[in-house]
Amino acid sequence: MNFVNRISLIITPKQPMHQWVQSVSPDDAPSFEELKNESSCYLIDEPEQEVLLEELISQLVSANYQKIWNNELSVWDEYLDNVPTEMNEIEFKNWFNVTLSGLTFDLAKNPLMRASTE
Repeated sequence: MNFVNRISLIITPKQPMHQWVQSVSPDDAPSFEELKNESSCYLIDEPEQEVLLEELISQLVSANYQKIWNNELSVWDEYLDNVPTEMNEIEFKNWFNVTLSGLTFDLAKNPLMRASTE
């Protein structure tokens, strides 16, 4: 087991994300239960200073919500042709639950693969 020097933002879709998925991919859209069981994990540098959890989550969302949101949408709309008109931080919080895991461990035996998505 290896310790990974990152914290993890766990992004879980809410109902507005499910409704959007149904509108852009009606034949492939999972149920809301299935979708919300498919959380995404985003690794982020550990904070340099101690910060209260809620403040840290708020800072991380502010700094990263646009990249995360675009990535989540691109799973269903590869070229982002059908993005919502309102894509601000407040709407992001309406579309996704965000939790934080402060310790990240790698239990895998195979080396970690890294591939750029940009």
